[in-house]
Amino acid sequence: MSIQFFSSLSNTAKLTAKKLNDINVLRDTLPLFNHVRHFKIDEQLLTYSKKLKSFKDIIVLGTGGSSLGGKSLCEFAASSAPTMHFCDNIDPKTFKKLFAKITPKTTGVIVISKSGSTAETLMQFMVCLDHWEKNNLEVANHFIAITEPTNNMLGQLAKKYHILCLDHATDIGGRFAVFTNVGILPALVSGVNVDKFIKGAKSCLHKLDDNIPSNPAVEGALIQYELLNNNKTVSVLMPYIDQLNTFALWYRQLWAESLGKDGKGTTPIAALGTVDQHSQLQLFLDGPKDKFFTVITTSYDTSDDFKVNHDIAGLELYQNHTMGELMEAEQQATIDTLKNNNCPVRHIHLDIVDEYALGYMMMHYVIETLAMASILGVNAFDQPAVEEGKVLTRQYLAA
Repeated sequence: MSIQFFSSLSNTAKLTAKKLNDINVLRDTLPLFNHVRHFKIDEQLLTYSKKLKSFKDIIVLGTGGSSLGGKSLCEFAASSAPTMHFCDNIDPKTFKKLFAKITPKTTGVIVISKSGSTAETLMQFMVCLDHWEKNNLEVANHFIAITEPTNNMLGQLAKKYHILCLDHATDIGGRFAVFTNVGILPALVSGVNVDKFIKGAKSCLHKLDDNIPSNPAVEGALIQYELLNNNKTVSVLMPYIDQLNTFALWYRQLWAESLGKDGKGTTPIAALGTVDQHSQLQLFLDGPKDKFFTVITTSYDTSDDFKVNHDIAGLELYQNHTMGELMEAEQQATIDTLKNNNCPVRHIHLDIVDEYALGYMMMHYVIETLAMASILGVNAFDQPAVEEGKVLTRQYLAA
């Protein structure tokens, strides 16, 4: 993997002794980092994943960090795995379509909420419980829950129906929980190589252990802080890899929810090449110059690709070229066009797109987010502003 920065600004921002110490403390004490360093797949988790693999379909109920991490991992699912359905919203029409598509008897359900009180997840859970009961099925044979080991509402529902309940780590927040059973259980069910995923995360973490100031993720935070001071208030993540599309959405939540506090932070945008060349790129190039871009690319094996050769006037440009060669040309063209338009760009090139690369990239962005939080002086682990909406929702339902 290679990382290059292209910007008219040089990285002159420095970590103060206090900020360096703050990141040092995180490195040494953060439960997530210690969890990854000592990660071992729990035998119990393997047993339950094998049980879930026997189903034709799997529904994962959860929202935000309870969904996006696992969904990112399942982009690398084996072809023989059950079909995964990640339900992260409460649109009743979507659930009606889903219920029309699946057969409850051959479908398993994973329900995830750290607090056990997430309104959307509880509603999803109860709707599914009712649907399975209407089909005269023993719900305990189809459902598994993940929540904190407290007397919360999700846990109480699981207990009432004798549903197995796995403990959600109490000291790891949802948007950071992809390396725990929250992400690992769906991944195991999907046949994802979890060992490679964790190995990638550990490799990135080792680089933080070696040298904090020169770590690529910390460097990324420093450069974005300098750019923020030069009115670059938007961060665009644009992979040219379909398998990383959900990863970009995971990043969007991680960055926004961790940093957007006290009037601080930058706005994350998830894009996908080449698709967003035909929608957002016009704005990126010719709109406000307030954006920092990270473009993620890979190379394609021409020996295992689709080569075209159609003898029609006007198609000569594509003769004897592959789909991957067109993708490579377009991703480089976008990087060069952004540079030519004086847009600050970071180019991350992945030699291989696999679970190792995903684990590395996810840990990279966790570190980058925490470093940026330290630099900005905000708490990366809470989300106090959204509580008002939750209170009002309960009031409106009770009215």
